[in-house]
Amino acid sequence: MQPDTSLCRMPVELTLAPYYLSERPALTRFKQEPLYGAHGNLNGNVDVPVDAASCTLAQLIEDEQDNGLWPLEHPLPLPGWEEEYIAPYRLNNIREYETLACEIEMHLRKVLEEHNYDTVGNFLKLYESYKKSGSDNLLEFFHLYSPPITSEHHTCVGLAFELWNRLRLNLDSKYPGIGNHICVVSCEEEIDSPIVYTNAFKYDPTSLPYRLEKEHVMMCLKVEFSGRTAVMLCDPGYHSEEGNTRKDYNYQLTPNNKHFVEWNERTTRNGKVDTFAGIIYVGRPYLTAVDVTERRNLVYGFKSLLSRDQKGDLIAGIYFKLLQNGDEFTIFYQNMGKQRIKLRFSDFMKPEIDKGLLEKISICNEQLNLQENKLLNIIRTSGTILRDTSFLLQLLDVDRCISILSANN
Repeated sequence: MQPDTSLCRMPVELTLAPYYLSERPALTRFKQEPLYGAHGNLNGNVDVPVDAASCTLAQLIEDEQDNGLWPLEHPLPLPGWEEEYIAPYRLNNIREYETLACEIEMHLRKVLEEHNYDTVGNFLKLYESYKKSGSDNLLEFFHLYSPPITSEHHTCVGLAFELWNRLRLNLDSKYPGIGNHICVVSCEEEIDSPIVYTNAFKYDPTSLPYRLEKEHVMMCLKVEFSGRTAVMLCDPGYHSEEGNTRKDYNYQLTPNNKHFVEWNERTTRNGKVDTFAGIIYVGRPYLTAVDVTERRNLVYGFKSLLSRDQKGDLIAGIYFKLLQNGDEFTIFYQNMGKQRIKLRFSDFMKPEIDKGLLEKISICNEQLNLQENKLLNIIRTSGTILRDTSFLLQLLDVDRCISILSANN
């Protein structure tokens, strides 16, 4: 998209409640009194790098992310943004912009093809860490847990940083310094009234952060050419329409605040039409994508592991809801057309598993580009978690509390 936009100032300082967890040491990138604690830096949150690219990805996250203030009775940390506004990258003309856009699209397609979208992996890591801790209080553990970002388990957060990292490594020679103009921006989904929401940032900046869950992020680049400013948004954590589904999208700057992009979507599936509105804040870089967005997705009640082609179309995957006494999950893959099959976790917890089921799982495993038997292990571990009633009920309660706080947006 190439909208005209003019910058305007927004309030930066927030007056926050004075009671926070003392176990979360002070932030480094916000102006604040020492009383307002947060947990430490992100050391240890990124898996040990195995090559230069993953090393720079770990460093990028370390440099560009911080931790939010966390009120004691709040289910999530409060989101935070950089103090400085996003500076546009200057280009000579629209042709140079179009060339840049094509190069970015090429790298975006590679990310989609090479990395699965995965909200299952980090969920399993959360459970593993919780059980190892010996705690029986998930909420207390959740406050102290640092969500990991791993190259194998990318949600929208990891995918956005993966794309950012690739662009700064591959485009800097042709577009010097472009990596310093790219950032991750925050998105709030399922907005009832975009105008009311964006006005709240201007007229009610004190209480608004307490109502945000910021469940989605995108990569953003602002560019300037011929007296115009364009906002380029890349969303590798979102999927294209399927064969029985049509999606119509519209992105526009909100008329009352040029720092927001309104994202409207209309989905038609089997003759039924659903509408969706989201708001993307493109004013300042989002500093708490890991601490808030990744953390929020850990306890979200729907999990999926998906492979996609370069267009974002789904190839294969597994998905399931987190339900008390839930036993059902769905896999899909390509085999003379798309095959979609509902299965039961309990069938894979048996000493002897039906060979026909194992064959289906093996095909899906291969199209997910996983190591041999990895999907089977994921299914068995997920089934074990769904049988852990204490953990599951506590997790669903955290999810419910988060949904309540953002219900009026």
